[in-house]
Amino acid sequence: MDQWHKERKWKGIGYHGVILNGLRTSHGEYDPTIDGLLESGRPLDEIGAHCKGYNSRSVGICMIGRDHFTESQHEALVRNLMDLLRHFKLDPDAVYGHYELDDHKTCPNMDMDLIREKLWEMWA
Repeated sequence: MDQWHKERKWKGIGYHGVILNGLRTSHGEYDPTIDGLLESGRPLDEIGAHCKGYNSRSVGICMIGRDHFTESQHEALVRNLMDLLRHFKLDPDAVYGHYELDDHKTCPNMDMDLIREKLWEMWA
């Protein structure tokens, strides 16, 4: 992904983190040891390139997949979001999906209200 973003003339990977789905390549063999693994992208102190108009005030997390995500990915997402919320002293209402900020996007192709509800349950 880093190489693909560089080919688009970006500084490098636009996301601050990428949550794997158990595949290293689109035609690779499923590996349960990397399902839900969070790989680092840009450091948090660097502006990302993941959501036009919001990059300077947001953290970009990408989940590999289009409209199907594994339970391990969901668990990793929620854990990572909780860590970020604590780090930046924010509450779950500060979490948005790309489609909520850009009418031309559908990602992350999941109901962000459900993600925020789960975060609020953990917040209490």
